[in-house]
Amino acid sequence: KLSAFFRGTKESSEKFQHIDGKDPQPYVSAIYIYPVKSLRAVSLQSCQLSSFGLKNDRCLMVVKPRLVPPSRRNPSSHRFITQRQAPSLATINASIPTIPSEKEVGLYISLSHRGNENECSRISKEKQQPIRIDVSDNALRRYSKERKYLVGIWDDVVEVADVGDEAAEFVQAILEKDSLANGNFQDVRVVTIIPSTKRELDKRYLPYAAFHDLGTVPRISLSDGFPILIASQKSLEELNRRLLKKGKDVLPMSRFRPNIVISGIIEPFDEDHWKAVRIGDCLFHVVKGCPRCKQSCTDQNTGKCSEEPLVTLREFRALGSSKTDVYFAQNAVANNASCGKEIRVGDSVRVITRGKPVWDMDAVKAQ
Repeated sequence: KLSAFFRGTKESSEKFQHIDGKDPQPYVSAIYIYPVKSLRAVSLQSCQLSSFGLKNDRCLMVVKPRLVPPSRRNPSSHRFITQRQAPSLATINASIPTIPSEKEVGLYISLSHRGNENECSRISKEKQQPIRIDVSDNALRRYSKERKYLVGIWDDVVEVADVGDEAAEFVQAILEKDSLANGNFQDVRVVTIIPSTKRELDKRYLPYAAFHDLGTVPRISLSDGFPILIASQKSLEELNRRLLKKGKDVLPMSRFRPNIVISGIIEPFDEDHWKAVRIGDCLFHVVKGCPRCKQSCTDQNTGKCSEEPLVTLREFRALGSSKTDVYFAQNAVANNASCGKEIRVGDSVRVITRGKPVWDMDAVKAQ
């Protein structure tokens, strides 16, 4: 069923308390998904793995019509929008899909806005009211019949379906501030992935073991390039140590928008060398480092932008062929045999194989 694409996560606000033994043991200290690409994170206690990555992660996104018409070279009619262009997206909450009550039919993702007083006074009370997006089987079929687009995500072209005017108008109202500074966002739309999409990962970075049966390339939803991002708490501590040394404020992990946060690692950036990792009962292939763009400079609560962490990262994390892209955290792919299994906060992490770090083969052109 189509709505099965949206199920399988359990939201929780509980804190996990890890009890260390004599020898430090890496473990999962946090799990996050982003039901709508570039909106706020949802913290989970556990999450099921799907063929696209973590269940419910980046199933919807915000898009904008392209200024030029589709062509044979670029058939997309729309382009994805993120906090890189519209930082105010960071002030929008998106829930995991839920069934409101036994009497109601549907599976809904809720959008709500939490900005500062100035922002709230700028947006009418009517447009600040939370809205719901139906992502049930019937709704997805209806969206697919009514309005579909070909959307550009980096170099990929993905077929998506528009989820309606209410969601679009809600986001447009919040992005009015960004329209004044960074261009017009009053024509943005909210779209959902079509589960039958066959957007494939960049196989140049995939180890043979990451391919599915008969050499099939794993799929991805609406993430930038790879389905899962693993970050190390120890690496963040090293970055913050350098920031404090310069008299600057420390930064939270939310700046890097990871899916899985690992604590209990002895050395910062040890994850650069990971190749295969077992988390609980699930196997992951670590494929390459994640280049950071100006989105990491956006406060994930307020939407305000600053120069950090990019300035400090350039001092010690400018890596790869160009020596200009800076890296923090590692992109990963779940092994096909782990599809349907769950990871949980508190799961032990065991590094199975190590190797040389992998960075982008081409210079990254962040949008």
